[in-house]
Amino acid sequence: MKRLSLILIILFSAFHANAQWAPKVYAGAKAFYDKGFEGNTFGGFEAGAELLRFKFLAPEIGISYFSGQPNIREFPDLGSLPPEGRAKFDGRFNSFNFSLGPKFIFGNQEAALVFLPEFNLGRMKVSERYFLRDNTRYELREEAGTSDNISFWNFSAGVEGDFFGLDRIKFSLLLTYTTLDSKKAFEDLQFPDSSEKYAGGSEGGLGINFRAYFDIFKN
Repeated sequence: MKRLSLILIILFSAFHANAQWAPKVYAGAKAFYDKGFEGNTFGGFEAGAELLRFKFLAPEIGISYFSGQPNIREFPDLGSLPPEGRAKFDGRFNSFNFSLGPKFIFGNQEAALVFLPEFNLGRMKVSERYFLRDNTRYELREEAGTSDNISFWNFSAGVEGDFFGLDRIKFSLLLTYTTLDSKKAFEDLQFPDSSEKYAGGSEGGLGINFRAYFDIFKN
């Protein structure tokens, strides 16, 4: 036990001596391509901090907000000429999340390759509505909503650096894959007085993540 404690003290001391304790705050935006959403995209915003730098490791913490509107589904009345819509569904999801990830940096301040796995904990809210046609317009018949705790991963890789010669600001452009599953949330949600179901959302997605890092503690 004493030997283990001594080893941990030595490792911590070495880490403390070599780590650069210079937190950097960041803000960014993400956009994911998916044909199952209006505009073929869902996305969000994020903010957080790069806590320190130890050789090629720079752990980060952050918060993020995701939102998206799955495609509106309309069902035609095939008995009418010409066919007209008899019912339609729409929905929306949003989630607020906390993230933690060990960012790996291979390069220097001017330009570097980065890899960032992030574990996220949060809460997702989904809502959906069911409309029926009444003569020439749709009328709302039912709506439902729910929220639940979620966890998911983001995996990002790209470039980061001082690309514009700004002393306190650097930028990153990352290709990001998220495992955020909004599809299951919509599938599990039932209208209270109808057997109709609205299948929307996605099980994840591939997109672009742009960030700006601000070195506010630099002398």
